[in-house]
Amino acid sequence: MTNTTSATGTATLKPLRPGMFVLPDRLDAPARLLGGRCRACGETFFPKRAYCAGCTSGDQEDVEFGAEGVIETFTVVYQQLPGSAMVPPYAIVRVKLDDGPSVQTVAANCDPTSIRIGDRVQLIVHKVMDDAAGNTIVSFMAQPAKRA
Repeated sequence: MTNTTSATGTATLKPLRPGMFVLPDRLDAPARLLGGRCRACGETFFPKRAYCAGCTSGDQEDVEFGAEGVIETFTVVYQQLPGSAMVPPYAIVRVKLDDGPSVQTVAANCDPTSIRIGDRVQLIVHKVMDDAAGNTIVSFMAQPAKRA
């Protein structure tokens, strides 16, 4: 995975944790998560695994998952953890991807108290913070899906 310059050309986007998603060329672009699928039983995983948790096969293939899904569960956090970049209140959500496994992330671009189980969301690449070198550190987060 390579770093990319943001749409403004002023900062480099850097993943908080490399290898988790395809790094886009701009903030708030749909997130394509990098996971795996067991060739033996079809089970999907995020992040990638060497062995299937379902059947223990080591025959895994790399998969890029889509950005759409449904909230399975969530919690709203009101207390800031020491050293955390997240400022409360915020919601931690578990999202069942339309074409893959369930993933846990933070909700973005919404009021955390308005989130409901069953809400449709889109995973996006969202700013977490800026580092000392001026890079924009990003991760994948869930935002309410745009309604048609």
